[in-house]
Amino acid sequence: MKYRIEIQPPDISAYRGGNTGIEYVHALDSGKPGPNVMVQALTHGNEFSGAIALDYLFREKIKPMRGKLTLAFANFAAFARFDFADPDRSRYIDEDYNR
Repeated sequence: MKYRIEIQPPDISAYRGGNTGIEYVHALDSGKPGPNVMVQALTHGNEFSGAIALDYLFREKIKPMRGKLTLAFANFAAFARFDFADPDRSRYIDEDYNR
């Protein structure tokens, strides 16, 4: 099936190192008590609108006022092989999380 894709995937390579010991996972701690919230992008490598949102948050240097915010790019290996000609190929590597 052919899909018309009108947006560009972001370059997330700058976020690879993370700060948690896990690639592409960043924990932003306010240093004050509060909720712990996680936002995850790229559950599927060809669904990159969430990665665009996380990239925006990083570029804007967002920080929580209280508690902790964890930002994660999950399926970065599948995302790395994204191809406009065959977007379904980059949905997952070994197993589709929906199945």
